Amino acid sequence: MGSYSELYISDYPIFSSKNSYYENVVSMIFLKADFQEFERPLNGRNRIKWGNAFIDEKEIERVKSFSSTVKICKDRLELFGASYEKAKKDFDTAIKQIREDGIYEFASDSNLSYELYLSTIKSIIESKEKNYGNDIYSTFNGYLNENELFIENQSFQLGLWSILSVVDPTGKVEYDLTDIIDGGWIDSNPEESINIEKIIVLTEGKTDSEFLKSGLELFYPHLKDYYHFMDFESSRYEANASRLVHTIKSFVGSGIKNLIIALFDNDTAAMKEIKNLKEVKLPPNIKVLQYPNIHWAKDYPTIGPTGIQSMDINGLAGSIEMYLGLDCIKENNEYIPIQWTGYVETLDKYQGVILKKDDIQSRFRKKVKEFNHKKVELENWTELLSIIDLMNSLWK
Repeated sequence: MGSYSELYISDYPIFSSKNSYYENVVSMIFLKADFQEFERPLNGRNRIKWGNAFIDEKEIERVKSFSSTVKICKDRLELFGASYEKAKKDFDTAIKQIREDGIYEFASDSNLSYELYLSTIKSIIESKEKNYGNDIYSTFNGYLNENELFIENQSFQLGLWSILSVVDPTGKVEYDLTDIIDGGWIDSNPEESINIEKIIVLTEGKTDSEFLKSGLELFYPHLKDYYHFMDFESSRYEANASRLVHTIKSFVGSGIKNLIIALFDNDTAAMKEIKNLKEVKLPPNIKVLQYPNIHWAKDYPTIGPTGIQSMDINGLAGSIEMYLGLDCIKENNEYIPIQWTGYVETLDKYQGVILKKDDIQSRFRKKVKEFNHKKVELENWTELLSIIDLMNSLWK
């Protein structure tokens, strides 16, 4: 008879597959740690109505599945480029092809749109019904029931994102592989088959990588394993803006296919080096960024030949220390000042460096060590999270 696997989104099954499962879908939304084996009452998941009958139930089932939440799975898809705009464009292209094929009556409806698609799949999921009927050609609802909420020619990634976008973010996403594992159709450790193309992050220095990794681990633990940061210690990699430019050029020349983010400080030295990349044709998988501007850095104390003067230091002295939180860069409720260190003639700008870097870094490491989700003061993480949010949304 064979065995079946199914992906449940808010208790609604899709991707029904006999004697196998969609490994590419697993790699899109799950990590190895998401695979679980546990026991529960068979009615622990809401029952699904097939036509006019409910599926039979037993007392206990031992489940072997990948499991996460709607929000986490959606975030992971977005990390690699899924978005409303892309999903809509993909839907419109797919529907255009369906109309040109002229097979389905419903496709001629001028009101058929991406918004109608979203509202229809939302209604189907909430109904908890799987109806396979004769209206597959005449009605959009019947067609989507038959095709498990997807349409022909639609991207798996963007179709899945669309489904996740219409359900409760706290809802459960579970890929049940119990029957095909017990039936011997696949290996008992499917998590080992997960294939993730990690996003490579290049920074100017090891502390940049250290602090960004800390932010990811604390605020985006479900995304941290998708990033790979340069190992400065083992490779004895030289850390500065100039070296980062050479590394970017090396990756361009090597033709590496991974997504790559090159992060520069928001200062004059970085701006000077980035100018050296103007003649380099960067492929779509490589993005070069500077840390974003900080609103309170527009009026910041600096030390120069004429003494202390407040000015906008965005683009002039924005090292990673400036992004570690106001609680780290203030002493006695006063900003630790910027020291001007040199003049860059080609840009007609000065380069600045914040004083007491070691003290600032120590305070941040202490903050990380004592982190408590229930007592977190977000205003002291805003700047670091602005960098991480930029990374997470880069390919949307």
